[in-house]
Amino acid sequence: MLQKNAASSSRGILQKSDIPYSLSSLFKNPPQRSGSNSKSEKIGTKASLSPFESLRAVGCGFGVFGGFLKRGFEPDAVTVTTLVKGVWMENGIPDAVQLFDEMTEKGLLGDAKTYGILINGLCKARKTGLAIKLHEKMKGNCKGDVFTYGMIIDSLCKDGMTTEALDMFSEMIGAGILPDVVVYSSLMDGLCRFGRLKEALEFFKEMEGRGISADVYTYNSLIHGLSRAGLWKEVTWFLNLMVDRGFSPDAFTFTILIDGLCKEGKVGEAQQILELMRHKGKEPDILTYNTLMNGLCLVGQLEDATKLFESLADRGIKLNVFSYNILINGYCKDQKIDEAFRFFEEMRPKGLKPSTVTYNTLIGALCQSGRVRTAQKLFVEMQTCGQFLKLSTYCVLLDGLCKNGHLEEAIDLFQSIKKTEHKPNIEVFSILLDGMCRAGKLEEAWKQFDEISKNGLEPDTIAYNILINGLCNKGMLSEAVKLLWQMEEKGCLPDSITFNKLLT
Repeated sequence: MLQKNAASSSRGILQKSDIPYSLSSLFKNPPQRSGSNSKSEKIGTKASLSPFESLRAVGCGFGVFGGFLKRGFEPDAVTVTTLVKGVWMENGIPDAVQLFDEMTEKGLLGDAKTYGILINGLCKARKTGLAIKLHEKMKGNCKGDVFTYGMIIDSLCKDGMTTEALDMFSEMIGAGILPDVVVYSSLMDGLCRFGRLKEALEFFKEMEGRGISADVYTYNSLIHGLSRAGLWKEVTWFLNLMVDRGFSPDAFTFTILIDGLCKEGKVGEAQQILELMRHKGKEPDILTYNTLMNGLCLVGQLEDATKLFESLADRGIKLNVFSYNILINGYCKDQKIDEAFRFFEEMRPKGLKPSTVTYNTLIGALCQSGRVRTAQKLFVEMQTCGQFLKLSTYCVLLDGLCKNGHLEEAIDLFQSIKKTEHKPNIEVFSILLDGMCRAGKLEEAWKQFDEISKNGLEPDTIAYNILINGLCNKGMLSEAVKLLWQMEEKGCLPDSITFNKLLT
C-alpha cells in the first residue's frame, strides 16, 4: 500500500550522510549586505548559477551561492532547483535529495519543478518508496501535478505494485488533477503485465471518453497483453485501430506479435511476421531476433535457431548475452550439454560476460545429467571470475547435490549459505528437506522441518508434501496423517499431490 504518513518539513527523506554539499557553514551568522535593510532581499540567482550547472562545476556553483547568502540575498525556488539538479547530474540522486533536505531545514523551499526533478530521479533509480515519501512532503509545500503523479504511478507499475498505482491514480483524480496519455498508458501496461486485461480495457475506454488519444506505447501495451493471453481477434482489432488512426506499428509492435506467436508454438507464423516487418521497412533488432530464436528453441528447432544465430553474426549484427543464453538453454534442455558449452566458451573471447542465468542453466543441466563434479567446478569458476553468487545459484547446486545422493555435501553447502549475505528462504529449506527424505533420513528431515519455523519462515504446501511423501515412503502413514492435520490447523491448504500420496 501507499505510504500515507507525510514527512515533516524538518525530517529528511534520506538518512544523514557525509556529502560535499552541506549548507550548514553558509548559514552561520551570514553578514548583512551593506546598504540593505534587516530583511533579506529575494533574488533569482539562476542566471549566475546556470553556467556552473551546465558545466557540472557544482563546487564553483556553490561558491557563487555562498557569496549570495553572505551578502544577505535569499535565493528563490529557481535557484534551489538549479543547485539540486546540478548535484544530481554530478553526484547522483541520493546526494541531491540529501542536499534538498538540508536546504528545506534552513527554510529554502523548492517548487513543483524541484520536487519533480527529485521524484523523477528516485523513480529512475527504482527507489519508489522514497519517491512516495518525497511526494507526501511535497503536498505540504506545493501542489502536485500530473508529471509527478505520473512518474510514481509508472514506477509502481514497473515494480509490480499495480494496486498501489491504482490508489495513487484515485488520489490524483481526487486532487482535481486530470490524467494524460502517459498516466493511462502506464496503468494499462502495468495491468496487462499481470493479466488484468479487463481493467486495462476499461481504462482505455475511459481515456477515450475523456478525449485523450492513445499513442504507440498505449497500443503496444494492450497488444502485448492480449497476445500473451492468446486473444488474437482482439489483437487484430487494436492493430487495425492503430493503423486507422495514423500510427504505424514500430519494431517493438512486430516483436510483440512474434513473441506471442512463438509462445503458442506458431513459429511459422512468427517468421511470416518477421518478413512482413522487413517489407514494411522496419529493421528487426537483436530483441526481435532473440525472440524468434527462443521460439525456435521452444518447439525443438535447435538447428534452425543455430542457423539464425550464426547468420546474425555473419551479417555483423551484435549478439548479446541473451542471445547466447537462449541457445545454451535450448541445447541443455535437449540434453546436448557439450554443445551448450561450445557457446558458453565463445562468450568471453567476444567480450560478453556470462550472467547468473548462464551459469544456473549449465549447472542445472550438469546436475540433471549426473555430472555433479563438473557442476561444482563451474560453481567455483563463478566465484573465481568475480561473479556475484545469487541465492538462485546456490539453490540449483543444492538441488543437484541432493538429487544425486550427495547429501553431506549438500548440508555443507547449506551451512555455507548461512555465512553469506543471503538468508535461506523456504525454497532452500525445502530442497534440503527433500534430499534428507530421499536418503531415508527422516529424523534429520523432521529437524530440518522444525528449523523452518525457527528461522522465521512458515512451511508451505511444498514443504509439507515433501515430508508427508517421505513418511509415506517409510510406511509411517499415521504420522503422515497427523502432519496433514497440522498442516490444515496452520492454515496451509493441501493440494491434489498431498491427497494422492496419502491415498496411494
